[in-house]
Amino acid sequence: MRITREQLVRIRRRHFGYRVTLVLELLMVLLLPLAQQRPWLLSLMLCLLAVELIVFVSRFSSLRQTRPLIYGLGALAVVMELVWHLTLVWMPVLGRALTLPHVIVWVLFLLLAVLRKVKSLIAEPFVTVSVVLGAASGYLTVGIAGGVLLTALWVWQPSAFVASMLPPLVPGPAADLTVAVAPALMAASFGLLTTVGTSLLSPSSITAQVLANVITIAGQLYVAILIALILGRVHQRLL
Repeated sequence: MRITREQLVRIRRRHFGYRVTLVLELLMVLLLPLAQQRPWLLSLMLCLLAVELIVFVSRFSSLRQTRPLIYGLGALAVVMELVWHLTLVWMPVLGRALTLPHVIVWVLFLLLAVLRKVKSLIAEPFVTVSVVLGAASGYLTVGIAGGVLLTALWVWQPSAFVASMLPPLVPGPAADLTVAVAPALMAASFGLLTTVGTSLLSPSSITAQVLANVITIAGQLYVAILIALILGRVHQRLL
């Protein structure tokens, strides 16, 4: 397959985006303990990830049909993140009302980003180290999306969690508590993603158990797709 110079430039920039995405997501995971002390840090990392996915990955992706949608959802997610935190400080009642819509927007954006990442990896003309790193970043994106899903469950049904296993919480508005538990829920999501599990979810909550299974199954399916992609491309080269 002949690749034009313009296509090669786009491929290189997209591959650079794969590497940057992986670095940002690894930093997010490693900084979760610090984010427990400084909740704004997790929000900052999420916003940086959204901007990076738009500027470096989606912008140079060969997928054009859903590009406006990923742009719109990403921009809306960042704006809602900023507005949400400001309203928590200045207008707590409005902040509580915005909590669930804010979480839903992030879930939709991250899930769309994962789907686009899978399609982009399948469409790559050849497998390189950057493509493999991009696939790894997609796996971590699944974990981050799972963390946002758990946050949505916390907002909707706090009884689905084991209170004694959550970090010590200072009594306050529900939205403030959401900010405080978000790093712990994100860490729990990665535990489910890697099949290690978590003790935060109540065994008596069917909703929590279903969500936990969804996160775990999504992680295993993603790994299966990744292996199939690499082996398929290697087989094509050998023919």
